[in-house]
Parts: sequence; structure tokens; C-alpha cells
Amino acid sequence: MRHAARYVVETHAHISTLYEPVEAKNKNWQSVAVPVDNSAMCLYDMERYGIDMTFIKPPSQIGPPNEMHAEMVDRHPDKFRAFCTDQTQKLKVAQGEAEWDIDSSAAEVDAALATGRFIGIGEFVPRDWDPRKTYTFEERLGEFRIFMELARKHGVTIDYHEFSGGYEWDHWRLLARLAAEYPDVPIIVCHAGHSGGAHDDGPNQLRNVLRVTGGAWRNGRNNIYLETGTWPAEFFKIAMDDPNVGVTQLIWGGDYGSRQYILTSPGRDGATFATFMRKWQLVAPYQVDWWGTSLHRIDKVRDFATQDEINLILGGNAARLFNLPMPHDRMFMRGRPDAWGVYWEDSLP
Repeated sequence: MRHAARYVVETHAHISTLYEPVEAKNKNWQSVAVPVDNSAMCLYDMERYGIDMTFIKPPSQIGPPNEMHAEMVDRHPDKFRAFCTDQTQKLKVAQGEAEWDIDSSAAEVDAALATGRFIGIGEFVPRDWDPRKTYTFEERLGEFRIFMELARKHGVTIDYHEFSGGYEWDHWRLLARLAAEYPDVPIIVCHAGHSGGAHDDGPNQLRNVLRVTGGAWRNGRNNIYLETGTWPAEFFKIAMDDPNVGVTQLIWGGDYGSRQYILTSPGRDGATFATFMRKWQLVAPYQVDWWGTSLHRIDKVRDFATQDEINLILGGNAARLFNLPMPHDRMFMRGRPDAWGVYWEDSLP
């Protein structure tokens, strides 16, 4: 079997629920899902597609606690890593047992990170999910700072998924502000701002996130990283050709296990796209094949990228960022000014 790269890391997966809905008592908050351990299916797909490591994200719906994901890692430490967020606090609010409170959410995340069992904060940085809530830029910036401080304190990454926040202001300004205030905290832009949906405006969003990422270089370092798992092949070329972004800021990770469907999209960016289908079953009666689709796009990337570059995207950048144990030294491209710039020596061990 030919694997796609020397070491492949899926940095964004959901394997703790099949999204079976449960009615929440708090009608103005998120819906709740029954926790389901879908790790066996994930491990099967990892073997079939040559995925070496999978990062577990808390699902967008409420249900599985952080501890459930940590236990998955304990059972398979060579296969899984996990992120945490305010899972218990959100469940209490949804069930009408508490009012949402930023301090309670922060305390839960702080306690989880203190265990050393989690590699980052994500997928959604805690916020009030009441649809009637209207956030100002300043208010959301103040909330985000709390969790940026926690990420700095514990030396972990933090996710950025604010493009689905429904704000009346430009959330890319928020990303730029956070990256500038916390240059030592790695920020992972989920789906690189290009999430699922038939109405995604594709290249426009990509250019927005590349503009912010390209402006994040400070003292030869860039703390914004882009997940590329949902990208069509053409997006890789745009990002790699951007002299202020390039291959060093790209990590591979999509939405494995999400309750989206993958559909064909003639005339759109890429041959297929992922979307929520309101007129179909909420929970697909089969495991949607994310990796087959995504790795097919990587095959197209080979037409304009070297395997050394693909190795960085599919695993090398994540291995460096998350300090993953590697089977061998000297596996990934480093020490080259064309990729790392004038600070290329920083890429050496």
C-alpha cells in the first residue's frame, strides 16, 4: 500500500457521537447529542487510508464530555490526541441546570488542560450560544483573550471557528488582533475559513484568511495555521504561491465524522463539497467517506507540489507544532530558505 505521505495526521475529527439528537430543555441554546464511541470505525478507516494519528475535536453539538475523549487517547495513545472545551458547562446550560457564564467555562477548560491530557482548546472557543445574543467586537475579543491566556499558560494551541459565529462585524479583524496580541500562541483556523455548505463563497473566504495569515509574521515566525482538509486542490496552490503564507502554515484536517454529506458540485470550486442536508436524514445511515475524498484532492496537488511539500502539509507541520513522537528523525523538509525564509535555521533541530 502506498501511503499519501511519510506520516499523516488528521487534525480535525469527530468520533464521539453519531449526532443522535436529544431535545434540550433550554430552547434558546444548542441541541444535545447522545455520546457514542465511534472510534472503532475511525481506527478502521485510519488503517485503510494510511492515517497515522487522528486529533479528536469536541463535536459542535453538546454531549460528549472532555473525559470521554481523553479516555480514547488513553486506550490508543499511538493513534489519538484530543482537544477540550467547556463541554460540561454547555450541557448544564442546555439542560436548564445553569446560566451560561464565561468564568465557569474558563475554569473547566483550565482544569482540563492542567491534566496534561489535551493538546489544545477547540473546536469552538467558549461563547454564549443563545441565538438572541448579540456580540460586539470588543466583547468577543475580551472573551477570547481569556482563553488565549489559558492557551499560553498551558503551552497549547487554540482553534478559531468564528466564521460561523453570525456576527455583524468582520471576524477576520478579530483573528488579526488575536494573532498580534498573542504571537506565541499557535492559532488553528478550522477549515481555513472554508467550511462545508453549498453556499460557501470559496475563494473569497480563502483570500480573506490568507491576507490575515500573511500579515501574522513576527520575528520570523507565524502563529496562524490553516486546516486544509476541506480544500479543493486549487486552494493549495493559491496558499503555497502566496509568499507570505506558503507550505509551512498548512496542516491537513477536515471534519471526519461530521454529520455533513459530501456531494458533487459541477461548476463550483472543486469536484465535491461537504454540506448539511436539511431535507435528508440528520444522521447519515452510513459513515461518510471524508478521507477518500480529501486524499483524492491531495493526489491532484501532486501535479504542482513536491512530495517533500506534501509531507509537511499532511503530517510534518502538525508533528512540529504538537511535538508528536516520530518513528525517525530527518523525515520532513527543513533548513531550506525557500520554505522557511531568512530564519530557516529555526527549522533545524
